Amino acid sequence: MLCLNEHCRSIITTVIIICYLCLNASSGSGIGPCPKLQGMDKLNLTKFAGHWYEIERSFYLMELISSCVTVDIEERIKGKLEIEVKTRSSWTGTFSISEGIAVPTRKDPSILLYKVSSRLPRVINRYLPGAGFYQVLKTDYTEFAVIYSCTNYEVVHSDMIWIWGRNTEINVALRSEIYLMLTENHLDSERLLLSKHYNCTFNNLSIDEFLDSNL
Repeated sequence: MLCLNEHCRSIITTVIIICYLCLNASSGSGIGPCPKLQGMDKLNLTKFAGHWYEIERSFYLMELISSCVTVDIEERIKGKLEIEVKTRSSWTGTFSISEGIAVPTRKDPSILLYKVSSRLPRVINRYLPGAGFYQVLKTDYTEFAVIYSCTNYEVVHSDMIWIWGRNTEINVALRSEIYLMLTENHLDSERLLLSKHYNCTFNNLSIDEFLDSNL
């Protein structure tokens, strides 16, 4: 039934505002659909593969206690990437691993559709945390990569930004270049938080060595 009276419209407006505030508290958000950003013109998946460290990320409630985040990408089949995300809980100190598959979209190869590996039905699997579209805004393959993800919620959108590095640190000059690129894309670098990469060992094993030894 169409909502035509003033009271009904007021309720809908209130719900939209509440949803917007909730989104704003958990990640970046804005009015309107997701912005169309210019990603890598020709993303080389082979060069993009390998070991990455999460250097910075925008605030996301679900990742608030995550630390020691690493991403391993392997091109097993041409045009398809196998991805492992390893994290450590800052609260419990336990390590965890998430696996999935990423495939470039036909419309824009810089945008990857990531699906979490799960035994759940496909309809449910697509809504698991982490599943969705990720765009590689920029990378030099050897030092850094800037990843962007955005989800539309009708009249508002929610987005996330990550900076990855081949090492746990990047130099000041490179960080300035990345921030400038974000500004040119109307993305606020002030939203970014430094990722934690200390106490990333368990019984003198790195997070990668520990998880590999328990697989």
